[in-house]
Amino acid sequence: MAERDPAEVRLWQLTLARLAGVGIAVLGLWVVGTTPLDSASPFAGLALMLAGAGLVTFAPRLFR
Repeated sequence: MAERDPAEVRLWQLTLARLAGVGIAVLGLWVVGTTPLDSASPFAGLALMLAGAGLVTFAPRLFR
């Protein structure tokens, strides 16, 4: 059986990294929306959303 094309492997890696980033950002929205409004909940959700956005934005640089 032939090896997979390296460009296809990279495409799948980038796709999964970006999907993980979107999932982390949605998790941040869920944290903010479901936890009671105490002093730490908005900041924890914001941190998760920023981490997810950073992963989506900078995922191609991780695979260089």
